[in-house]
Amino acid sequence: MTILFRPATRRSPNRAVTPSVVAAFAGVFIGVFGACSFAEAQSLTENYTPVTEAMLLSPPDGEWLMWRRNYGHWGYSPLDQINTSNVGSLRLAWAWTMQAGMQETTPLVHDGVMFLPQACDFIEAVDARDGTPLWEYRRERVETDASLACANRNGVLYGNQLIIGTHDAYLVSLDARTGEVTWEHQVGDWTIGQHYSGGPQLINGQIVAGMSGCYHINMSCWISAHDPETGEELWRTRTIVQEGEPGSETWGAVPDEQRNGGSAWIAPSYDPDLNLIYVGVAVPVPWGSVQRDTGGGDVLYTNSTLALNADTGEIEWYFQHLPGDDWDQDHPFERIVVETEVAPNPDAVAWLNPDITPGRRKVVTGIPGKPGIVWTLDAATGDFLWARATSYQNVIVGVDVEGRKGIANPAIKLAAIEEEALVCPALNGGGINWQAVAYSPQTNALYAPTNNTCMTYSLRGVDHQLGDYHSSADYRRIEVPNSDQQVGQFTAVDVATGETLWALRQRAGIGGSVLTTGGGLVFVTDDARRFRAFDADTGEILWEQILNSTAGGYPVSYSVDGVQYIAIAAGGGVNYRGLTREIRQRGGGNTLFVFRLP
Repeated sequence: MTILFRPATRRSPNRAVTPSVVAAFAGVFIGVFGACSFAEAQSLTENYTPVTEAMLLSPPDGEWLMWRRNYGHWGYSPLDQINTSNVGSLRLAWAWTMQAGMQETTPLVHDGVMFLPQACDFIEAVDARDGTPLWEYRRERVETDASLACANRNGVLYGNQLIIGTHDAYLVSLDARTGEVTWEHQVGDWTIGQHYSGGPQLINGQIVAGMSGCYHINMSCWISAHDPETGEELWRTRTIVQEGEPGSETWGAVPDEQRNGGSAWIAPSYDPDLNLIYVGVAVPVPWGSVQRDTGGGDVLYTNSTLALNADTGEIEWYFQHLPGDDWDQDHPFERIVVETEVAPNPDAVAWLNPDITPGRRKVVTGIPGKPGIVWTLDAATGDFLWARATSYQNVIVGVDVEGRKGIANPAIKLAAIEEEALVCPALNGGGINWQAVAYSPQTNALYAPTNNTCMTYSLRGVDHQLGDYHSSADYRRIEVPNSDQQVGQFTAVDVATGETLWALRQRAGIGGSVLTTGGGLVFVTDDARRFRAFDADTGEILWEQILNSTAGGYPVSYSVDGVQYIAIAAGGGVNYRGLTREIRQRGGGNTLFVFRLP
């Protein structure tokens, strides 16, 4: 069952393995459009042109050079060959079997070459026209008692380099033409759980990346900048306030070595005019205040948006969406940067700055955390503008405008170990997790894939052993009480007003990331294995393809030789099938699917 709402409003150490050139077609499915010769494919790398900062600032229409395509994390392609009038004819062009494991890839495309960062730092370059393999790089997997999220969401292209962050906390530069390692630099300590999963960005002439893995008992995480020619560290900014710094009192008397958490596991965004980097910070560890012994303090800068000076890494401003988190309600997701009119409708938004001045300005918006709330902040100052939920949640009940923070629900705060609370959303998927929201400049709207979930939740005793996973809580995902059992929700939200333009509710969870295009289309996947195209204006479903699995990857669009393609990597990902047990599928099946018009 689907329910569509459309309000009557306006629309508006060195372990690198030497890469090898792969000459066979093993694992590739060639679609109805045929294939180029291997010699033709090799010419792509021979004619490869360096990626410049100017190209990253204003990407060529047919290319996808970084995680969400631009520094504002829009997830938008201006290509319009595939549009609302012809998308119904979209069909498979080719497919490619990918590395087994945690599949969260973003295909990158430049000069007709597609780069596929895959599980456990296996990287492939293929011909973007048909999947003919060009080279591969495989990093040896390290073994440790700490759990390392062996995912690779993102790399970045710059010059003749493809730069990645690895599961063993290295930054590695590969020659984009051959796959050969040009340098590698160790940044964190993988033996205690530190690693990369979100990937780096090239920002202001620097490689900028957030460290993850601080959900282990180790130390606080950080954001660091590095020389793109050597990997040498240029600056480092910790994501948790240290003793003696402003805000240290929010951690009580806890010493630095016990101020754990603050992973930054999604790539940062950037505004070149303001020269600000926007980074999301995850939860404190352990999750509960009584476990941390922080006395109910806010524990800065967990669950915050940080705006960093791109030259120095200095924190210019912050906003803490959820202070003193007890429930693993991560807020590290993408920060979307747009210039827009700011005229929130008081009837459409839950929380509004009473002193807001309507007008045009740059904002940081999107859904930064699991509760599924759209937060909109002034990009220059971090001042709160407005916020509203897209799915059911009971974690945040208000906003302290002057204090620059959200207000946590006191009714579900846990005062003791084993005390139980009903918390919404659930932590294992949340209203949203690392699946990405997208923005369309055509409609000035966000397209948000959120879900209605809850959990019964209680804290455990924690043994503070260096490198151990903290095991903070016992929880069980359940349906929202007194709900209509429609788990998935896909909402178009006007960035200027906060109004719902349209909303789809359905039984199947929506765990896929979103792609918007210049053809007036919005693409997203769900737990029923459907990859669908929506009309961005109306929410009408215009095309659908059943994939082999749910899709953990980020969809992209690109063009080669005048032909537009839509690509999506299926296999794994966030899902909500624990609440919809009638929706079944096999595990694994990591496959890249690429579509085009006949």
